[in-house]
Amino acid sequence: MPQVVSILFGAAFTVAISAALGRILLGRLKVPLYREEAVLFGFLAGTALLSLATFFLCLAGIAHRSVFLVAGAVVIFRAARIRERASGFSAPKPCEKVFFISLLSLFFFIYLVNSLAPEISPDGSGYHLGNVARMWRRHGVVWDYHSMYSYLSQGMEMLFLVAYSFGKHSSAALVHFTFLVTLALLIICYGRRFGFSRAGIFAAVLVTASPVVGITGSSAYNDLAVAALLFGVFYLLQIWDENRSSNLLILIALLSGFSYGVKYPAVVSLFFAIGFVFSRAVQSERRRNLVLMCSTAAIGILPWMLRNWLWVGNPFAPFGNRWFPNPYFHPGMEAMYLSDLRHYVGVPHWWEVPRELLWRGRYTGGFVGPVFVLAPISLLALRQPLGRKLLLAGAVFSIPAYFNTGARFLIPVLPFVSLALGLVLSNVPRVLPTLAVLAAIAGWPAVMSRYADKTAWRVTGIPVVAALRIQPEAKYLNEHLKDYPLKAVIDTLTPPQAKIFSLDSVAEAYLDRTFIVGYESAPGNFGMEVLAAPLDNNIRPAERERFRFLPVTTRAVRVLQTADAPGYWSIHEMHIAHQGRELARSPAWRVKAWPNGSDAPLAFDNSYATRWSSWQNMGYGMYVALDFGKPQVTDEVWLDHDVESGSKVEVDILDGRGQWIPLTDSSQTQPLDIPSGLRRAATLALKSKGITYLLVRNTDFFADDMRMYASYWGVTELRRTERGSLYLIQ
Repeated sequence: MPQVVSILFGAAFTVAISAALGRILLGRLKVPLYREEAVLFGFLAGTALLSLATFFLCLAGIAHRSVFLVAGAVVIFRAARIRERASGFSAPKPCEKVFFISLLSLFFFIYLVNSLAPEISPDGSGYHLGNVARMWRRHGVVWDYHSMYSYLSQGMEMLFLVAYSFGKHSSAALVHFTFLVTLALLIICYGRRFGFSRAGIFAAVLVTASPVVGITGSSAYNDLAVAALLFGVFYLLQIWDENRSSNLLILIALLSGFSYGVKYPAVVSLFFAIGFVFSRAVQSERRRNLVLMCSTAAIGILPWMLRNWLWVGNPFAPFGNRWFPNPYFHPGMEAMYLSDLRHYVGVPHWWEVPRELLWRGRYTGGFVGPVFVLAPISLLALRQPLGRKLLLAGAVFSIPAYFNTGARFLIPVLPFVSLALGLVLSNVPRVLPTLAVLAAIAGWPAVMSRYADKTAWRVTGIPVVAALRIQPEAKYLNEHLKDYPLKAVIDTLTPPQAKIFSLDSVAEAYLDRTFIVGYESAPGNFGMEVLAAPLDNNIRPAERERFRFLPVTTRAVRVLQTADAPGYWSIHEMHIAHQGRELARSPAWRVKAWPNGSDAPLAFDNSYATRWSSWQNMGYGMYVALDFGKPQVTDEVWLDHDVESGSKVEVDILDGRGQWIPLTDSSQTQPLDIPSGLRRAATLALKSKGITYLLVRNTDFFADDMRMYASYWGVTELRRTERGSLYLIQ
């Protein structure tokens, strides 16, 4: 029970600080809001301020529990002295909407219990709280950790960090749950302010009962924060349209900027807000409003861009790597990652997509609920001005869902569709209560198991025993989190500074080691390729391409790609020869390449397990260059690689004036015999990068071979579990 108290305190204290900061801000802005609205928007604005303050504490390396406690107490005390001036909404009729409120309360309880239970969600136990745990151990930003997920804006993780410092993982999940409650209450308030109270509370039930909302909102994710912020921006814009208060624009821009800080795609709210204000404001006010909004939004956007610029040289990391090349993430991997997000992998026909999103949820990471099969009816709301505003906002906020097929990317759209549906059906007797009941039944954990795919991500029960820690947390995690059984093994058998390679993501929130994951970074890509080289003919070099020319004396030689073609250009080994004999390699040699210059030495490391690769489609001007440090006589260049279709290479030398002179683009090829020992070469290559342990799951492509030929790989199996093995590279 003391652990439960710590969890609840961590979440409540974080929410209280946010509410206090928001109250102070709204007191200064004096925006025209009802009391209920002021509480909700104050919380949202306060989370933006708390997140920013925590970010600067992390930069300073002083993100300690004591700092949060003292500073938070001061803020709460200061806010408590502010006198409440706003009036509330008019009181509802006796017993009005009691039925809807009961349904909402029931689902709030289910999600509260699931939030309070140990965190087992994929991304929550992975990179969301993995980043938080690392920052908590260092009490600040971890500059030496390079994963694509560490570069994403972490506005929500800053809030998680405050809660985590008191109550660990479940406190963070409860903070996210608070945004779910805030979203539902904002929908209700929106309906009351604009004159369709029944439709508003109906929409709140529909959104809350959505299965993907329930599971995401009770996990340490950020999607409900995004949905609440986007809906909050829309809501405030409608209020601004009535009174044109400049201070409202400050609040709108603050929430829009924080949206970017929570999740990159949510920056769509800023463009929507600017477009709305620009279209509604008079000509003389447009420039002033634009400057005011952009400068305020920059408070939440620029810190993350500047952090990434200083950290990896790319303000938009982990994206935009082609325009901002860096040694931490390849453009080709970025393209593959984004392509995977855009496609419904596993769905054979496009007409099956609605079924996946509405009730099956096997390939879409959850589902929105079968009641939303009625969503097309909401288009009838286009007949009303209010309906047109709702559906336009829903359409704009659905843009990120085009780039990610996960069902949770539709969460920001659900409030607008639900409200429009409520508007259309509000005058039909007993339809809204009936649909609310159907949505509640369809979203009930036991009912979902009867129609959804068994692998669909959803709330599966009400784990009261686990939430209250009557069942030990470790036991619950062992049963529900695939990587947790490895915790004791890794803690016991690896040193704290160990680097462990894993082909797939791990539960970093619970595993206190540095993991190099195959698809998350350039070092991970390197590990994935070298482990594939002994087993995959497409990775190993197939032939030697020989370029012959008259003997020349030069200080430097390069091979230049002169073709534009699909596919990566790669070189396993580059040799410089004279009279048929390779020049002896020297420590004085200097190599460089473009693109992916950091990997240029891999073309000169005498290992066929490694290779230099462009990691993007071939293009004119790509090169690998070698500077001897002094003039050398050469008449031949050999490239050991698998020649890509469309590739055209020429050999250049550097003349005395520093100009590159082309020699030849003619070559002959011959088959290449790969020497034995490639398995050992692969693990030695990993070891050269500081990776000394391998976490190999039974489903990994090299798992069976490594287990069978461990001595050839040069590894020792330290421990085997039902899911995989932990190896030490000798």
